[in-house]
Amino acid sequence: MNTIIDDLSHRLAHRLRLERDSRGWSLADLAERSGVSKDTISKIERAEVSPISVVLVQLATAFYLTLAGLLLRAEGQGERLSRA
Repeated sequence: MNTIIDDLSHRLAHRLRLERDSRGWSLADLAERSGVSKDTISKIERAEVSPISVVLVQLATAFYLTLAGLLLRAEGQGERLSRA
């Protein structure tokens, strides 16, 4: 079970960094928009800590996403589908 949690933590860390980078935001920008400290965001992005749900909601909201939307993107299911 730890492997599953570790894998999710790394995927979530990667997704948060991608979301931030895609907007051209610095850690300070995201911290200001979300109310989460730069230090905490940095630790989350390096997968050094696992964020609690309240922090994830704050970060997702800063990206104009729901928590479910952020987690779907982290799982790799957030890409748009096109019809055949």
